[in-house]
Amino acid sequence: MAEAVKSGQALQTPTVGTWQPRIGRGAPLAGGLVLGALYRAGEAILVVAPEGAGGVAVKVAEAGAWVEYGASLVEMGEGAFGGLQEEPIPTDEAEASPGIKVLRAETDGTVYLRPDPASPSFAAAGTEVSAHQTVALIEVMKTFNAVRSPVAGIIERVLVDDAVAVAAGDPLLWLRPSGPGTA
Repeated sequence: MAEAVKSGQALQTPTVGTWQPRIGRGAPLAGGLVLGALYRAGEAILVVAPEGAGGVAVKVAEAGAWVEYGASLVEMGEGAFGGLQEEPIPTDEAEASPGIKVLRAETDGTVYLRPDPASPSFAAAGTEVSAHQTVALIEVMKTFNAVRSPVAGIIERVLVDDAVAVAAGDPLLWLRPSGPGTA
């Protein structure tokens, strides 16, 4: 993980790599927010906003672009969220409600929450899923790997947006198990 460099109203890259944003135009900005990832030599480096970042993203560097050190990743502007410090979304079982399972990415890649752009989500919040049901896809080098629910349950929360880069171990969904043997 690396912190973006704040320069005026811009958040700049702390190193070189291929940029994959996790936020879009209009997103509220706050210190510690994951802006995206830089990929180089098979490694993903998460880029977070520095303390003091605020306002909203008015421009985000294009996904898939090669960026040099110091290049602008996000331009900040005034907005309804100026200075707002959002509460981070809990991602670990310890931070989640009791009984929640956190489904995580098993590999680096691009996560897709639906089978194709015209279809509904595999499993939106509130959806009941069965054991081994596909709840997302992770694309790695044009190969799609299914993310499957380990048990039957209800999707409590979706923690990622569709078509964003994820790293192995990143939390994707919260699942509340249901059925025999669950509380």
